[in-house]
This record gives sequence, C-alpha cells and structure tokens, in this order.
Amino acid sequence: MHTATPPSELDLRGAYPEVNSLVQMRYVARQLQLFKPRLVRSDQAGNLLTRYRGRGMNFEEVRDYQAGDDVRSIDWRVTARTGTTHTKLYQEERERPIVILLDLRSPMFFGSHRAFKSVAASGIAAALGWAGLQHSDRIGALLFSDKDIDTVRPKRSHHAVLAMIHSAVDRASKLQSPIAENGSQSMQTLLEEARRIARPGSALFLISDCHDLNQQCSQSLYLLSRHADLQVLRITDPLEQHLPDQSLTISDGRQRTFLNAGNRPLREHFAEKQAQTRADVEQLCRRHRLPLLDFDNTKPLVGELMSFYGSRQQNGWHKNKRQ
Repeated sequence: MHTATPPSELDLRGAYPEVNSLVQMRYVARQLQLFKPRLVRSDQAGNLLTRYRGRGMNFEEVRDYQAGDDVRSIDWRVTARTGTTHTKLYQEERERPIVILLDLRSPMFFGSHRAFKSVAASGIAAALGWAGLQHSDRIGALLFSDKDIDTVRPKRSHHAVLAMIHSAVDRASKLQSPIAENGSQSMQTLLEEARRIARPGSALFLISDCHDLNQQCSQSLYLLSRHADLQVLRITDPLEQHLPDQSLTISDGRQRTFLNAGNRPLREHFAEKQAQTRADVEQLCRRHRLPLLDFDNTKPLVGELMSFYGSRQQNGWHKNKRQ
C-alpha cells in the first residue's frame, strides 16, 4: 500500500523512473485539468461536457434551425412566436479517449541536473494518465523505444494507467546511452502508429524531446490533427541549448571529448544550431495549429505540471496554444 505524499513534496530525480514515484503522481492529478468542453467527435459516455446537435441531458440554447438538425428538437413555441423555425441544443456528458505517446528512445536518456528527460517524460505521462482517469476518460498509451512500440489499449481503468507505468519503467530501465547503438525508429513511425489506434475525437499527448519532429512528420501530423486533438509536450535540458561557461569532458559511453569553454565559435555555433532546431519544431506546430508546451527536466516536475494544467488555470487545454 502506497503512502500518500503531498503533491508539493513529490520530486522525480535520477536517471531511471520508479514505479512507486509514478503511482504517487495520482495525488498531483487531482489538481490537473487537461482540457475544457469541446466539440464532440465520439459516441461513448463519460464526463466531458460537449456541444452537439440533437437530444441530450441538459438544455443549452435555442438557435435558428439548420439543415441536418433533428426535427424532434424543434422548439415549436419559439418557432410560433418568431415565425422562424428554431431548434434546441443540449449538452451531454461524453468521454474522451486519451492516448499518451511516450518517447523513450535513447536521446531521452540525458540530463544535466535533477532528472533525465526520460524520467521527466515518464512522470508527465503518469500524471496525465491519472488525471484523465479521474475524469472517467479511457486511458491508453504508445511507448516508443529504439526498436519497439508497446501499446496500452484505451480503457477506463486504473489497470491501464498501471500498465503504462510498468511499461515505461521497464523501457526506461534498458536505456544506457543517449546514442542508440544500432539506430532508432523515427518519430514519423510513432505518429503513423498513433493514427492506427487513435479513434476520432481522441486527445493525444506527445511527450518527447522532439529532436526528430521535422518536415518528414508533417503529413502524419496533418492526418492526426484532422480527427484528433494532438498536443506536443517538449522536454529539453538547458545543456542542450547552450554549452556551459566552464570547460568540461563529455562522453557517449565509448569516446571522450574535451570542450574548451574558451572556444567561443564552437559555443555560438552550437547555440545557433539548437535554436534553429527548436524554431523548426515551433513552426511545424504553428502550421498544424498544435499546442506546444515546453518542459525543463531540471526543474521540479510538479510545478511545471501545475503551471500548464493546474485546475486554477483559466485556459485549461488551450494554455500556451500557438496561434
């Protein structure tokens, strides 16, 4: 039995995620609001308030009759009073399947402080899973390693979240270097697999460092966003954006390289290249109107989650959406 830990005290650290810490993220989830009422696209029952034409649970408004409206919803009193046909709109509770796309490839095995990107990503995935389940949504996941994809089919059950957590810990525990020994699958492969399992109306959360979210992914992003709501959560370590002021020795596990802090051209070239890569991802997300949220794996994860999804935030799902 797990002992409840106050959300403010939860702090994921280290190179590998642990099952107990990810399970404890359910206490953070109580304060998270993933999205607000949206246009309905699926037909399952749940707790998401959505707009749709026809009969429902709660009356919402009356408007002019439009082609395709259910004739049974015509408001005859308003129609008689105005001389123009009007129809009633209702609000119904619907569930939204949530599919978490978790990148656990080798480049995620990196961190300069507090936690590796793979640990932060696993923590975010767990928190989102628990938050969705708390609102009676079905939770599923695709966990993406260098060679394999683990699938957790969407279910309205804590077993689905636990299956994702155990799979994440298992996959992350096998990471040993930020460089894949024998190559790695591309982001495009993950997006194509997401299209296969995501039903229309699903909410997708892509959690990755986005190092290969590029033009080759554009078509897959377009097709996904036509029938589902996709949000991109980018995890970046500050050391990946700017080299430190002090000299240091780096290693990929096989070779060592000395970086001289006095080599200004090297530092500027590195910063410019990384800034361009980030800008390309941002432009791609803007083109497809995808929300892009930036997480820093060197900062406390709970604070980062609350800044985007805290229930007191007024913008909910739309916070930081790139227009």
